Amino acid sequence: MAVLDRDARQAHQLRPSGRLTTHHRATLIHDIASRLLVPALAVRFGTPPVGTWRRDAAALAATLADGTLDEGVAALAALNPDGVMFRPICRDIILPAAVALRRRYDPDAFDQSERLSKVWQLRMCLLSLDDADADPPGMDPHTAQTALTLSSTHDDLPSVEHGVALRFFDRAGWQVRDCNSHAAEEARDSAHDQRFDVAWISLEPGQAEDEIRATAQGLRRASRNTAILVLAGGPPGLLPTDPGVLDLDGYTGSATEAAEVSASVLRLRRAGLRP
Repeated sequence: MAVLDRDARQAHQLRPSGRLTTHHRATLIHDIASRLLVPALAVRFGTPPVGTWRRDAAALAATLADGTLDEGVAALAALNPDGVMFRPICRDIILPAAVALRRRYDPDAFDQSERLSKVWQLRMCLLSLDDADADPPGMDPHTAQTALTLSSTHDDLPSVEHGVALRFFDRAGWQVRDCNSHAAEEARDSAHDQRFDVAWISLEPGQAEDEIRATAQGLRRASRNTAILVLAGGPPGLLPTDPGVLDLDGYTGSATEAAEVSASVLRLRRAGLRP
């Protein structure tokens, strides 16, 4: 307390009224906190962990699909106060959990019920997330960019990556029409009935290139917009081949980048530049 006493005496000498200046008051508070309170709290409760997001996120990603849905929703909500951690949670927890889940199951196994139930759980966890950065509702539909999205899975349930991409299209204010790939006729009808700026196809590992190419070509033929951009994306690192070979205009990489990349390519196209 010697330093504090000295500062107080000096402050009293500098101010005949006995009142501390703003500077000396701040100095005293800082000294009390740093010299007394912080060490006492550290002794009692231990040193707070530093830089644990990556480790904690990886641990949660490894178990997110295995607990109950309520447990998963609660764990993510605790990491996402006021919706400000939406992007990091999608990038570091939801998508890695989907990749880990995909590795655990044989895609050719007859019974896929357990895998599909866990995919459903991850998608529900995703839907539960608040997002403070999403554009508010009520945007002018005449100025919003439009996208026709197709999931490439032959299951009744689209992939987790597909769900993440939809959330990011939505948070960016896009008007989206979503179709399943096994309803290809519905997708072509939608492209014919409404003018879409972008068609985005979510890809799955092992998907036949002929199938991707046929889907892209069918959309271009049916589209009311002759200049429609046809893009595709999927799990991290999934680039089947050069996009031109599949009649695609490009890939969007991570599902968290689908809307941003689509908007960037669209701006380049409208400016007359080659993406």
